[in-house]
Amino acid sequence: MKDIHKDFQKAHDNAILFLGRYTSLNKEEVILFLEKFAIRYTDTLDDDVVMVVEGTILSPLEEEMATLAYQKKIPIYNTDQFDKLYATQLNSDSILMSLKLSNNQDRLARLLHNQHLTDALFIKLFAMYDWRGEGMFDSSENMKMSTLFAKRFFSKSRFDAATYHSPISIFEVALLTQNPDLLEVMFSLPKIKVKQSRSGIKRPTTTREAIAINPYTNDKTLTKLLRQDDPEIDYFLALNPASSHQIQEQLFNRGSQQTKEALAQNENLAPELFARLINYPILWECQKIDSQRLQLLQAPYPPKIATNENLCEDVIDTLMNSKDLNILQNLAKNATLSTIQLQKLYDLQNPALYPFLCANPNTPHEILQILFEKDDHQIQIYLARNTKAPLTLLQQLFEKDDFEINCSLAHNEALPISWLQQLQIDSRLLTYLKENKIFTQNILHNLGI
Repeated sequence: MKDIHKDFQKAHDNAILFLGRYTSLNKEEVILFLEKFAIRYTDTLDDDVVMVVEGTILSPLEEEMATLAYQKKIPIYNTDQFDKLYATQLNSDSILMSLKLSNNQDRLARLLHNQHLTDALFIKLFAMYDWRGEGMFDSSENMKMSTLFAKRFFSKSRFDAATYHSPISIFEVALLTQNPDLLEVMFSLPKIKVKQSRSGIKRPTTTREAIAINPYTNDKTLTKLLRQDDPEIDYFLALNPASSHQIQEQLFNRGSQQTKEALAQNENLAPELFARLINYPILWECQKIDSQRLQLLQAPYPPKIATNENLCEDVIDTLMNSKDLNILQNLAKNATLSTIQLQKLYDLQNPALYPFLCANPNTPHEILQILFEKDDHQIQIYLARNTKAPLTLLQQLFEKDDFEINCSLAHNEALPISWLQQLQIDSRLLTYLKENKIFTQNILHNLGI
C-alpha cells in the first residue's frame, strides 16, 4: 500500500521526478520546498529518483518516463496527493509573512488552488488577494478566485454546480456561513448585489446586508457595518440577535421607522429599549411578554399579541379573560399553549373558537373527536391541517373527497405519502402539495436528486 508521507521521507538525499503541469505551485516554488528536506527536484528519470509526481497534460517523452518509472516500481502520485502533502508540511506563518512582504499575487493565486489548505489559512490568504478595483466576477482571474472560494465554502444538499461560477454562491456564503473569521474577510470583498425577493418580504440584496443579518458575525465586523451608516444595512443589523446592546442603542437613536420595527423583532433586544418601542405593534408579537411588560400596554390589547409564542403563563391567563373574540381566536391557534390552556378555551363553549382549536397541534384528542362529530364543514377544513390529529379522523376526512378539505389535507405533512399521491390526481391541488415538504422530498427522492 503506497504512502506518500513514507515515500517522501525516503526521498531525503534523493530525487523526486515531476511530470506534466500543476497549478498550485511553479517549478521554483517546488524546488524551494524540496530543498528544506534535502530532496532534489528533477524532470528526468535519474538513478536517484525514488518517487514520481504526475501532473496533467504529459508530453510523449513524459509519458515514456512515467511508464518506465511504473515498470521500475517507483511509486507514482498525482498532483492532488502532492498538494495534500505540501499543505501538511507548510509553515503557515512563514508563507503568510513571505506573501505580505513580496505581495506576489501570482504565487498567492497558485497557492489558493490547493484544496487541502486549512480553511483558516485559506481565509487569511484570500484576504490578501488584490481584486484590482474590479468586481469578483469581472475578470477571468477574479472569477477563478471567486470560484475557488465558492467551491470551498458554498454547499447545499441540492443545487446546480454552475452556481459556483455565479455571484449568488458568494452571497449565499455570506448569508449562511457559521464562520465569523470568514464573514470578517467577506466584509472587505467587492460588493455583490442580487435581486430582491418577489415575496414582498424584505431580504438582504448585498453581501454586506447578508453579513449584517448573519447571527455568526462577530462584534468587530458588526461594528464595521454600523460605521457604514447605511439605512439598508442598519435594518438587518437591527434584526440580528448578535448585535450588541450598544449597537442596538445607536441604531435606535439614528434609525428610521423601519429600523426600529426591525429592532422590535430582535430576539436579543436590549431590555432598556423595550419601553421605547412599545408603540410598534410588532414588538408585542415577537418579544417575551410578562405581566410587568404587559402593564406598559393599555387595554384594549392588540389582537395579534395573542399570536406571540413568547407569552408568560400569567399573560395568557389575562388574555383568556378578555372578551375580545380576535384575541381568543389567536390564542386558540397559538401552538405554544398547553393542553390545559386549550381545554380552558374549549370550556368557554364558543363555536367561533372551534375551528382554530381544531387546527392547534396541542389540542387534546378528546376535544378534536367531539368537534369532529359536530359535522361542521369549517371545523373539518381546519382539522384537516392538524399534523397531530388522530390518523383515524384524517382518514375519514380524506374519504369525504371534499375539495376544500382536500386543500387542507394537501398541506398536512403527517399524511401518508400514498394519500398525498392520490391527492395529486386532482391538478387543482398541486399548488398546495408543492408546499408540503414530505410530498416534495418524496418526488426528489424518486428522481434520485
